[in-house]
Amino acid sequence: MQYGYFDNEKREYVIDNVALPYSWTNYLVVEDMAAVINHMAGGYLFYKTPEYHRISRFRGNGVPMDRPGFYVYIRDNEKKDYHSISWQPVAKDLSKAKYRCRHGLSYTVYESEYDGLASSQTMVIPRGENVLLWDVKVKNITDAVRNLSLFTYMEFSFHHIMIDNQNFQMSLYCAGSSYEDGIIEEDLFYEEKGYQYLTANFTPDGYDCVREKFLGVYGTEDHPAGLERGTLEGSTELGGNHCGSLQKNFKLQPGEEARFVIMLGEGNREEGRRIRVKYSDLKRVDAVYTDLAAYWKQKYAALQIQTPNEGMNTLINTWTLYQSEINVMFEGC
Repeated sequence: MQYGYFDNEKREYVIDNVALPYSWTNYLVVEDMAAVINHMAGGYLFYKTPEYHRISRFRGNGVPMDRPGFYVYIRDNEKKDYHSISWQPVAKDLSKAKYRCRHGLSYTVYESEYDGLASSQTMVIPRGENVLLWDVKVKNITDAVRNLSLFTYMEFSFHHIMIDNQNFQMSLYCAGSSYEDGIIEEDLFYEEKGYQYLTANFTPDGYDCVREKFLGVYGTEDHPAGLERGTLEGSTELGGNHCGSLQKNFKLQPGEEARFVIMLGEGNREEGRRIRVKYSDLKRVDAVYTDLAAYWKQKYAALQIQTPNEGMNTLINTWTLYQSEINVMFEGC
């Protein structure tokens, strides 16, 4: 069975049959910040080392596989129906929705078309900054005005893989979350300068910092309580499990497109403010892609081989070189 194809012009692997039997993973890294992210937006973010400086939590070998991740939900507030831009976690029927994942050079794009909405979510880490950008676009392709809400969801790590997975009588008391000025901050109590943040280029209409408040005690990422209600509860806590969920209500006229930028990074609230100011300028977001394209173009210019076999050319000239460079970048991890 064919699940996708190589786009040699864009140097991407395009997955248009997203129901893969196993994860197809990309590595977004050029400097100190790195994301391991798969075709369903599952994965994790870390700073310098995935053992000691994890920013987001990930459960390896879990069921369903590759949870949690970096999820964006779109809710139609009149129909009370919602979907995720990536196929998982909501997993709409593939006969009623279209999904695509495009793994590129240090970026990944999720695309969906469902119920008259065409959406994309591009994940990228700018060179020179310790932040993961979620560049989201939502377009109304119907003739009706749409009353919508966007929700983000990710789960904060306790900064150390062992603390994330063991000795919960200690770890559930080792971090606190707070919200101020549109920024969610996780404070790691056992580290003097241990902070992580989530913010966006919009003023949120709601937020949740506590995982159980967003998901519900018996809820999951598939059908979170916050999406079922259509509102978030404004939760924070000293202790417990912490998440980053921001809500933005908006309307789209027929043919109109909205763009949102979510920012997940290492640092305290002041660092979040600085990053928010910088990347609320969409020209600076666009410049991130231009800069990364130039970076990889220079890398590839060092070696390009032509053989009579197109598949061999694709393997050698793009993906073997990319894999080799990623291995070098991850050497110390």
